[in-house]
Amino acid sequence: MSISLRSYLFGPDGLQRIPQRVISGLCRGRDAMPQYAGTKQKTATAIYELDNGRPSRILSVEGSYLDFDKAGKVQASLARGAFEAMQTYYDLEQSKAAQPSKVFDITPKLNREKWQRESRWTPSQAELDLIADDVFERKTATSLKFARGKAQKPPPLTYEAKEAIREIRSQLYLIASKFEGLSEQALKGLSFAARNELSDDLEQLWQGVADAADRRREILARYRTGKGVWYASIDIVQWDPLRKSGQSNSYVHERCDSKKEAEIAARRLLAENAKYFSAETTIEASVVCDLEWNDEDGN
Repeated sequence: MSISLRSYLFGPDGLQRIPQRVISGLCRGRDAMPQYAGTKQKTATAIYELDNGRPSRILSVEGSYLDFDKAGKVQASLARGAFEAMQTYYDLEQSKAAQPSKVFDITPKLNREKWQRESRWTPSQAELDLIADDVFERKTATSLKFARGKAQKPPPLTYEAKEAIREIRSQLYLIASKFEGLSEQALKGLSFAARNELSDDLEQLWQGVADAADRRREILARYRTGKGVWYASIDIVQWDPLRKSGQSNSYVHERCDSKKEAEIAARRLLAENAKYFSAETTIEASVVCDLEWNDEDGN
């Protein structure tokens, strides 16, 4: 037995299946659905068992909403929703654990119910039947359309191509490690020397090395001067029982006009979110310049 899942969108055109490639792209901010820009759409995730590669039993179907921004992206709303989920759950649990008194504060309960109304919905029996028809490929089912994202579908990757990517990645990590520990002056000289190699057969690769050195030098300059745009961010990481891996469930961030302002903002955000810390949940604060933030944010 193994487990699989399918995602669906109940849009104006009826039920559509969302490919996992599109779901992953939306969550990472690398894909968008402009056709739903500025709207809130109902989605559902079906989790089911496979027996010899065939669906045998649906375990659960959970309904949720996707808030699309003006560009058709949902990453910001997903992060905000995850943060609100944790915050309302924490506040509700704290209110339950509080000492009993004659005056009972129902605010945490109301906030949690508000989050559930705005973030979750319960599929009707008819909607569950449509999903079941698709999962089990019943003859009476109408073939569903696939919801399309903006990102192009990647071409198939052969075994040889996968091996080539793996080897190239290892070499790129090695090249990147050569920049670590180099001063701004050393990086400037390295970039100049790399560009002098542009006449050989590896011209494009040397161009990449030169650009990477310039970028690293600019990052060092930002940390030295503290000037430019900076971001203060807080990640709330939920660890597995063995603490081998963690998942960032939510984050908050602020854009600042200097490194000093970002440091102050990070300390404030860390204090505001310290209540979520536990043995299984860690709170991590970081301050990065805009060059690094763009990489982390997927932009």
